[in-house]
Amino acid sequence: MIKRQKYHLEPDRGLLNDPNGLVFYKDMYHVFFQWNRFEKNHSYKEWGHFTSKDLLHWNWEGSALLPEQFYEQNGVYSGSALIKDGQLRLFYTGNNKSGGVRKSSQCLAVTEDGKTFQKKGIVLSTPTEFTEHFRDPKVWQDGDNYYMVIGAQMKNGRGSVALCSSKDAENWKFELVLAKSKEYEMVECPDYFQVDGQGILLYCPQHRDNERDSSLCSFSAYKEFDFNDIVSGKIEDSNVQNLDEERKKMDQGFDFYAPQTFTSPDGRKILFAWMSRMEEEEEKLFGEGESSIHCMTLPREISYRNGELCQLPVRELEKSLCIHKISEQERQSGEIILKNRVYCAKLSNLQNETSFEIEFQNREVILEYKKVEKIISVKRKNWVTKDYDERNCKIDSLETIECWSDISSMEIFVNQGSKVFSMRMFTEEENGKVKISGLMKETVVEMYDLMGEGEEKNE
Repeated sequence: MIKRQKYHLEPDRGLLNDPNGLVFYKDMYHVFFQWNRFEKNHSYKEWGHFTSKDLLHWNWEGSALLPEQFYEQNGVYSGSALIKDGQLRLFYTGNNKSGGVRKSSQCLAVTEDGKTFQKKGIVLSTPTEFTEHFRDPKVWQDGDNYYMVIGAQMKNGRGSVALCSSKDAENWKFELVLAKSKEYEMVECPDYFQVDGQGILLYCPQHRDNERDSSLCSFSAYKEFDFNDIVSGKIEDSNVQNLDEERKKMDQGFDFYAPQTFTSPDGRKILFAWMSRMEEEEEKLFGEGESSIHCMTLPREISYRNGELCQLPVRELEKSLCIHKISEQERQSGEIILKNRVYCAKLSNLQNETSFEIEFQNREVILEYKKVEKIISVKRKNWVTKDYDERNCKIDSLETIECWSDISSMEIFVNQGSKVFSMRMFTEEENGKVKISGLMKETVVEMYDLMGEGEEKNE
């Protein structure tokens, strides 16, 4: 069973997780990420590095930040990037567990060529209001000031987001608790940005066993949030946000976590996320015969429409599509066979559909729509039990569906990305098989092959 992806970012060995330091710097897109290059587990963390000129063809750059200093000796954890005075500045969490006691420090490394990195040390220690679960700094500039949101845990064992500020992006101070959760014990990977005039706070609520200091479960969420409510002449702490109310899921599927955004040269807001279910079953599936585990999602353009954060594959990916002309026999039978598992299926003009089903890869993934119930559901075969796991969401109406399939993943974008289902999938099928049942004649179905069979993803 081939699992290595064709056009999703993944290293040549080891374990990948959170995207870090996303940025466009000196005519190149940079994607850093959490990486264990030695084993397929979370026992070690450094930053790996990809670069690209077009978000389509990627270069593997290898290691970027190693856990070389005392304050980071147990892991160079997640963080973000900022361009200032021609330098690329990488902010990250240094993790130290000397004597079994966790100590987190927010750290800085700089580069002027995007290849060699100089450590500048600790720029912020954990404030007294928090435990040492204080990590994942996301930094941005607003006017003459710089701000940093950090995922945190309060001393009472509840999750929160901390806000810090700086005048020079070097000397940082804690300002206030920006947001709190009563339901969750930790918040990871926060990100604040504005898109289409709307402020958005991304965050990952996490249940933890605080006594055992272990993670139980988590997911990615967002909520509408106007930063100007907090920063209006001066910073106030009276507008602390409730992370448990009015939150929305970033992804309806099985495998999506730790999203991070950045701005492209033409002003688009682009997102990557870690596409993993974070469960032991997947690690067991990637046994001795596989050199690496986990991958990124597609790079996605972010927009805000009709009260929802929408995600679609970046427009650059359209350049990789090659039309697959559907034969009359395929049209009549509803079963379309592509040359491999790397393809894109687009369905439009779906407004009048009442119910239909799409099977992918010999029922490895099944999408079903029911208009009366206003539900779209996706079932994915569990590779351990062979039963189906299911995710679904409510939609008032259905207009479009895009399904992007890679060797061992699928990303389904509904209604121009207002809902997204992301998942890994593993099948013995070599061909791409799509079977559609119940569609009306006026529905438009387009199938595309992606890239040539011999073309490599990472050059």
